[in-house]
Amino acid sequence: MPKQNQKGSPRFSEAGIAPLVIILILAVTIVGGFGVYKSSKKINIREDKTTETTGGNLYPKTPSPNTVNLANSGNLANESVEIKADETSSESPKFSITPPAGWEKLPANSNIVLEFLSPAKDTIEEGLVYFDVQPNITVFVAKGDYESLDEAYAAYSSKANTDVSKQKTTINGQEAIITRSTKDLADLLRGTLESQIKQEIAKSGTKISEQELKKDVETLLENAKAGILSYSFYKDGYYINVAGKALESFWDKREPQLKRSMDTFKFE
Repeated sequence: MPKQNQKGSPRFSEAGIAPLVIILILAVTIVGGFGVYKSSKKINIREDKTTETTGGNLYPKTPSPNTVNLANSGNLANESVEIKADETSSESPKFSITPPAGWEKLPANSNIVLEFLSPAKDTIEEGLVYFDVQPNITVFVAKGDYESLDEAYAAYSSKANTDVSKQKTTINGQEAIITRSTKDLADLLRGTLESQIKQEIAKSGTKISEQELKKDVETLLENAKAGILSYSFYKDGYYINVAGKALESFWDKREPQLKRSMDTFKFE
């Protein structure tokens, strides 16, 4: 059983929903004649399986303990963030949301108009490999002419996710569909993990069993599942999806803070 530690233009995936971005840290440790060889890479993996890698042999900057403690506190920031669904249109709806305390606000990226990223990392490890996932909250916006929220939701909801629950309700005066779902990350991660392992073995110049590492990877991937809490809205011709994501194995810890922040979402 893997050990757990706490540590512009529209662009859609095949199902039409915003790409699920997972922050992945791959670390391969190889024991050789010159001691312990370690490598760490930071990889952004999206549902379309495109990746962006940084790092090499340099470890990513570690957030200060105070920053991580604040992010883990469960509290919300002192101020909300206000933004328009479409900055190019004077008639698009405006909304606000209060992020978790200590979380970083990232730049807008295509249909993801707002994203908050936790500096705290949740880790699953097995043998010589592990990956970290930083919980995040995203706001996805797409313009479309639909008769109802149900019709807009059907057009944009991801068919790749497995719904645990779904309900229609009202959030701060606006009709919404709330879904709790899971996503198996194995297919997204397998190719990247295996290719990085090959590179690190070749670069190290030491002898190690690639088959043993692949076995560790497969065991790791059995537990590589993301939990997703999603609020979907349709207002003034815009479909808006607010989604909180974290590792499923850490969901009981992360879900309360994700929900507390997402519950502050409201149209101005």
